[in-house]
Parts: sequence; C-alpha cells; structure tokens
Amino acid sequence: MMVRILSVLPFTVGCICVLLLLGSLIGFASGEREDEIPAIPCVGIDTADCMTGMSESDLEVPTAFFMLDVELDITWDRGDEAWIGIVDASYADTCPPDENGLTNCTASQYEFIAGGPDTTGEINHGLSPGDLRFVTGGHAGAATLDVNSITTEWSVSLAFWFEVLLAITGVLLCLSGMHMAFPVQPFFGKRE
Repeated sequence: MMVRILSVLPFTVGCICVLLLLGSLIGFASGEREDEIPAIPCVGIDTADCMTGMSESDLEVPTAFFMLDVELDITWDRGDEAWIGIVDASYADTCPPDENGLTNCTASQYEFIAGGPDTTGEINHGLSPGDLRFVTGGHAGAATLDVNSITTEWSVSLAFWFEVLLAITGVLLCLSGMHMAFPVQPFFGKRE
C-alpha cells in the first residue's frame, strides 16, 4: 500500500515535465512593440561606405538562454531607404554612438550577426547568449532624413534538445509511477 502512495511522486513529476513540454510546443509570443528611429541618409555611391547609427545601450542576452529558443522578428517601413543590423556589443568601443546615436563608422566596418546593408525591411534572428547592439544606416541614394517606424516581436520556447530531454524524462517517470502502483508481471523469466 505504501508503494502505491509513493508512486504518486514520480507520476506527478512526469506529468509536470509533459505539461512543460506542451507549453513549450505552444510557445509564448510577446505581441508587437513599435519604435521610431531616424532613417540616416546615404548620399554616397555605395551603401557600405555610408555612415551608421547605433543603439545607445546593449541588449544583454543572459547565459541561461542556451536552454531557450528566442526568435526576434524586426520589420521596418522604410526598407527601400534604410537597413538595420545586429552586431556584437564590442563595436560600441570602436564605433561609439554620440548623443544622437550616430557613429563615425561605415557599414563595411561591421561584421553583422544578422541583418545589415543587404536587408530590405525584415530581420529574423534567433538570440543566443551575449551582448548585442543594433546598427542602422541608409541605402545608397537615400537623401532624406526621415523617421523609420520599427516593429519588434519575439517568441520563446524551450530549446529542441531540452524538449527532447523533458519528453523522455516525463514519459519514463510516468511509466515508473504506474509500474510502482500497478506492477506488471513479466511474460518471460522463471516461474515458480
């Protein structure tokens, strides 16, 4: 009788693992966040040689994010005139933004993690641990300084390897709890 009572513990923990897995498969979405930034003119011949702007602060992605899948979707309305990119935050040391967010660096001086001068209105990027900065600039021929409306969305779920681990652990714990409560005699082996 005591074994049946104790079987509730592994079965309950297994059910919690399965519920976490189902929650991860559904995922969590942030909704939309809208911001406005200036679209920087680029009167040069080549987009890579035009000056850029940079976000004032780092986007810090904690180390614990290795267990999560975080997808960042950024869209902007002036895709034909402006671009946005994501770079390592260490670029803030070599290309520090001034009080207006402008830098003395051109697009060719960055190594982009996502986005950059080749993008025309949308970035889809999976975040991983580290510090990031957003950089923006104009496409060649964009001569007007105007406002660029940006929409940011993000969604979160558990990393695939963690979902597999939860599934295996949850199923094994549920089966273990069931076996403790209602033991099954094997069909083979020694008979008495």
